[in-house]
Amino acid sequence: MYWRRKRAKAAWGSSQFARLLKRYIRMRSRGGAKVVWLAQAEALTEAAANALLKTLEEPPANTYFLLGCREPSRLLATLRSRCFYWHLNSPDEQLSLQWLNRQAVGNPTDCLTALRLHDGAPIAAEQLLQPERWQQRSALCGVLHDALLGQDMLALLPVLNHDNVAERLHWLCSLLIDAMKWQQGAAGFVLNQDRLPLVQQLATRLSAASLQHIVQQWLHCRHQLLSVVGVNRELLLTEQLLSWEQMFASAGYSHPHSL
Repeated sequence: MYWRRKRAKAAWGSSQFARLLKRYIRMRSRGGAKVVWLAQAEALTEAAANALLKTLEEPPANTYFLLGCREPSRLLATLRSRCFYWHLNSPDEQLSLQWLNRQAVGNPTDCLTALRLHDGAPIAAEQLLQPERWQQRSALCGVLHDALLGQDMLALLPVLNHDNVAERLHWLCSLLIDAMKWQQGAAGFVLNQDRLPLVQQLATRLSAASLQHIVQQWLHCRHQLLSVVGVNRELLLTEQLLSWEQMFASAGYSHPHSL
């Protein structure tokens, strides 16, 4: 049995998860073992994780649970303690780039960027390079460039406020972190190799302390969006963007090279 959220924005609520568990328990094994794969287990709310924990403490006979998770630290410690870890390493970057080039999904720079944005996972990179998703990222980068010039960070709201907001915030945070790398002379480690002018623009406009503060705010915002059921997404994003604008105003930025 394979469980995956239908919407990228949604977290696993306790009532939804309890219904799935009950449905699973009623399923027949057809004479063999039962295997349950829960993709994106870090999306479990605390209540849903506790519901799963009760099942793991007294599991049905001949049953195996596989929890897919990119961020184990977001799982409850009690849930992690019931699991065996099997870390799947990403392939060598050059091998992955060769594979992506054979798929003819983008130019070498785009392929490298997509691969690094997904921690070296080639299949995930290929999915990002599909025209619709790649255009979403391109639109965000373009709006960010214009927003920095006009100090109008609220202009980012329309390109962030979508069901895949977590992914879009990942793109945004990666650019901010790349700007910190640029400031430290580590351009070779930048993830967004196709957006070096934008990375340089961020590095010029914002101090290292400001960049770090903004990244922390956005990561906290992303965590709330993923873990709080029923959260007002638009309101939360607006609050963060206005806070970013206020940072510009209080620092008195008036020129791209004022720092």
